[in-house]
Amino acid sequence: MEKTTNNDQDGLLKSNNESDNTQRPNIITIMCALYIFGLFFTIFAPFSEAAWSIGFWYPPYLAFSAVISLICVYGFWKMKKWSIMLYLIFIAVNQIVMQSMGLWIPATIIIPGVVVFIVLSQYGKMT
Repeated sequence: MEKTTNNDQDGLLKSNNESDNTQRPNIITIMCALYIFGLFFTIFAPFSEAAWSIGFWYPPYLAFSAVISLICVYGFWKMKKWSIMLYLIFIAVNQIVMQSMGLWIPATIIIPGVVVFIVLSQYGKMT
């Protein structure tokens, strides 16, 4: 009888596209955790008086933005390349919306820029 080793059992738990050295970098883990923390505040924004005072369309847009952000963070967490493209499109749309509302300032691109810098620095490790 052949003895099963821990390495054999570990191999059964991995998908076909995972290698032994595939691991999420700490910088991605920290970024995702901070992003999710920030999303908790975004969840309540569509229900605020300030959001409704901008226009009837803005609260649903905020809710949609929160969902897209969550999908992007999920992709970052799973180290998926598609999440970068989705996030770039999301940033572009948000910047256009902010500009059209007359609320755009250079600071609105700082946090998305940092996120893009972080995920692009790990692009080679993504699947």
